[in-house]
Amino acid sequence: MNKKELEAFGREVAKGIKTEDDLNDFRKMLTKVTVEAALNAELDHHLGYSKNEKSSSGNNRNGFTSKTLKTEDGQFEVDTPRDRLGGV
Repeated sequence: MNKKELEAFGREVAKGIKTEDDLNDFRKMLTKVTVEAALNAELDHHLGYSKNEKSSSGNNRNGFTSKTLKTEDGQFEVDTPRDRLGGV
């Protein structure tokens, strides 16, 4: 997504934010999505292949583990990806 598309998305989302709680909920959701995307990208790098590709290494994705992330905005659950050999 380029900068213009991201700005358009932000403007569209902002239309639904009416209260401080709405803004906080959106910020938590955005943080959750960003952290989970980063963890998945890290696992892609660690395993050497992207999700849904075939692996020849013997180390594969093995589901998710739920963890609590504590931030200055509060705490919430994130799904951290697992691999079979436990390196990440």
